[in-house]
Amino acid sequence: MISIIVPYHKGRAFLEDCLGSIAAQEYKDIETVLVFDRDAMKKDDVPERIDDIIESFVAHNKLVIVEMTEKTGVAAARNAGLANASGDYVYFLDSDDYLVEDTLSNLMKAAKSLDDVVYSRILHTWFKRAAFNVDQPDASSGSGDSEFDEGLVNDTKQDFGDIMKTLLTGKNKLEDISSLGILIKKSFLQKNDLMFDEEQKYYSDAKFVAQLLNCVERYSSSRDSVYVKRFHNDEIKYPSLDRYNDPERIQYFAKAFLSCINSGEKTAEHFQYMAAAYYVGTFARRYYDGMPGVDKEFDLLSNVIFKVDKNVLKKFGSRDRKILKAAAAGDGKVAKNNIRVKLIKRKFTMMFSEKKHLYRTINLYIFNRMKVKDNWILFESFVGRNCSGQPKYIYKYMQEHFGNQYKYIWVVNDKKINIEGRHKKIKRFSLSYYYYMTRCKYQVNNMRQPLSIPKRDNQILLSTWHGTPLKKLVFDMEDVHSANPRYKDIVYRQTRKWDFLLSDNPFSTEVFQSCFRFDKEKILEYGYPANDPMYAEDRDVLAIEIKEKLGIPKDKKVILYAPTWRDDSYYGAGEYKFELALDINRLKKEVGDEYVLLLRMHYWIVDSLDLTQFGDFVYDGSSYDDITELYLISDICITDYSSVFFDYANLCRPILFFMYDLEKYRDVLRGFYLDIEKDLPGPILQTNDELIKAVKQIRKVTSDYSDKYNRFYRRFCCVDDGHAAERVVNKILEEGKRR
Repeated sequence: MISIIVPYHKGRAFLEDCLGSIAAQEYKDIETVLVFDRDAMKKDDVPERIDDIIESFVAHNKLVIVEMTEKTGVAAARNAGLANASGDYVYFLDSDDYLVEDTLSNLMKAAKSLDDVVYSRILHTWFKRAAFNVDQPDASSGSGDSEFDEGLVNDTKQDFGDIMKTLLTGKNKLEDISSLGILIKKSFLQKNDLMFDEEQKYYSDAKFVAQLLNCVERYSSSRDSVYVKRFHNDEIKYPSLDRYNDPERIQYFAKAFLSCINSGEKTAEHFQYMAAAYYVGTFARRYYDGMPGVDKEFDLLSNVIFKVDKNVLKKFGSRDRKILKAAAAGDGKVAKNNIRVKLIKRKFTMMFSEKKHLYRTINLYIFNRMKVKDNWILFESFVGRNCSGQPKYIYKYMQEHFGNQYKYIWVVNDKKINIEGRHKKIKRFSLSYYYYMTRCKYQVNNMRQPLSIPKRDNQILLSTWHGTPLKKLVFDMEDVHSANPRYKDIVYRQTRKWDFLLSDNPFSTEVFQSCFRFDKEKILEYGYPANDPMYAEDRDVLAIEIKEKLGIPKDKKVILYAPTWRDDSYYGAGEYKFELALDINRLKKEVGDEYVLLLRMHYWIVDSLDLTQFGDFVYDGSSYDDITELYLISDICITDYSSVFFDYANLCRPILFFMYDLEKYRDVLRGFYLDIEKDLPGPILQTNDELIKAVKQIRKVTSDYSDKYNRFYRRFCCVDDGHAAERVVNKILEEGKRR
C-alpha cells in the first residue's frame, strides 16, 4: 500500500483538485494522510469550509486525518503524516498540486522489490486539473518536458549520477530541491532514521533529500509518472505553506546550507558550490546595496562560505574567488570592494550588449533627474499597436478644446500609423520612449504599463482600461490559464502605479475594486470616451464615410464578428492562437445577398486567416485601428466572451452570442461576472445552424429580446452620453493643477 501524505492549510479549490487526482488514480491500494496545520489555518481571516470535499472523498477512498495543534510548518506536517502512515511506501503530495491518473501505477511498475526509492517526472503548471494535459509546455522550462528529464528513464537501473541529476544537481536554488514526486519505501526511512528537521522552518526538503541521496543504494525511475507542481497565481491570497514573510528566514537559509553540506560526502560538493554561487550571484548585490538587515546576513552566510572547499572555489572566476575568500574570512570591506568592481564591469557589459540596459541606465541617471513637464501628455493604446480606444478620444477632445496648450506624445510600434492632429510619435521601448515616459506629467494608457520604468511622484497615470468585463479578471480568477504564470503578481504591481482608473458603469466600478484590488475613491465612473461617437449627431454621416473607406457596398448590411482569444491556446505571452469555428462559406450562401461579414480578431491573436477564398463577402477589420468606427457601420454584432457587446449596446442594435465552447470557457478557463442565461441582451448560440437561423430571423430575435436589451442598456449604458471625454479631461487637468 502507498500512503500519500498531504499537508493542508489553505486553498479549498486546490485541495479539491489534489484529492480528486488521488481518487482518480488507476492504482487503488492507497491511503491518504491529510495533515491539517491548524496554526497556519488560524492566520486566515475567514477559515475555509472543506467538510463537503472531505465527505465526498471519504465516500470512496481511505482517508486518515491528522490535526497538528502544537506544531506548524511543512516539516512538522510531513513528519506527522509519516507517523500515521501505514503503507509500505510513502509519497509526499502538496495540497496545491495533483497527479496524472497513471502516476502511481507507473511508479509501482518501476519499483523493484529491492528498490528503496522510485522517482518521477515533475511538470510545472498554473492550470487547474481540468485544463491540464501532459503535452502542455512546462511552466518552468518552456517545453513540454521537465527540464530534468535527462535523468529519467523507464524501469531501468541507472548509475548514481542519474538520480543526482534529477533530484539535486539540476536544481538552481535551495528551495527548488524537493521531496515531491518520489515514492519511498517506508522501511528505508525507518532504517536510516530519515525525517524532516522540524527546527528547519523553511528549506527542510533540501536537508531531507541530501540525507536520502547519501543513504540510498537501490532506486529506479519512471518517466511516464507525472507529478504536477502547480504554481500559485495569487501568492497574496494563497501563500504557500512555507512562504510567509519572515524576517528570520535568513537564519533558516544559512542553517539549511550548513546541514546539507554536512549531510554526507556524496552531496557535500554540490551544496558547497550552490552556496558559493548564491553568494556571488544573488547576495553580493544585496550586500553592496546595503539592504535592511544585510550585515546580519553577511555574518550568517560567511559561516557557510567558510565551509566551502578550496577545490570548489577553483570553479569560480578570479573576482568571485576574491569575494568568497573575503566572505569566508568575515572581511566585509574587502568583499564589498570586489563586489563593486564586479558590478561595474557587469553594468558596462550589459549596457553595451543590449540597448534596453543602456536605455534604462540613461533613464535612471539622466532623464530621471530632469524636471517633469507640466504640459506634456503621453498616450498609448493597446501596447502601441494603434491609435484607438479611450486614449484616442481623450486625445481628440484635447486637440479640439486645448490645441497647442499641450504637447501630445503618442507611443506606437510603427511610426507609419496615421494619427490626426499635431503630435509627436515615439516607438515603444526606444530611447525617446524612456525620455517621455519619465518627463510627461500625464500618461493615458488603456492597457498596463511596463514595470521597468519607475513612475515619479508628481506624474499622473490614468488607466482608461478597455471594456466592461464579462469574463473574470486577475484576482477574481480562481486560476490563471494564460501564458504568463506571474500574471497576478505583475498586474498587482502595475496597478499600484495608477492614479485613476476609468469605469463605464456602476457594475464595472464594483468589479474593478475586486479584480484589481483598487480603491473606489480612485475609480472615475465617467463613461468611456470611445463610446462618445455613438451619441454624436453626425454618426450616420460618419458611418457612410467609414463604409467607403473599407470598400463595403452601400447597399449591403454589415455583420461584425468579434471573437476573443482563448487562455489555454497560445504560442507565448501575448501571442494567442485562434481556430475559426464560424462556417463562413455557409453563412455566405445563406445571407450573402443581404450582408457582408466584417471580421475583427482580438489584438492578441497572432494567427493570420486566409480570407481570399470568401471573395467580397468577408472584410478583414482586424488591422483597422478603431473598433468604435466598426461599430457604427455594423447592423448586427456577433461575439462570444469579448467585452465588445457592452460598448456596442449603446447603439441599440442586435447582438448574437456564438458560444460554441461555453462549458469549457465558463467552467474551466475563466468564469463570468454575469448570469449569462439571464443577463445577456441576445441569444446564446452554440452551433452554426443556430447562428445562421438567428441572422435570418434577426427581426424576431430583436423583438424577443427587447425587454432584456432594455434592462441591459439601463444597467450598463447608463453613464455614456457623448460627454465622457470632457468629464475625464477636466478631472485629470484639475488634479494636475492641484499637484
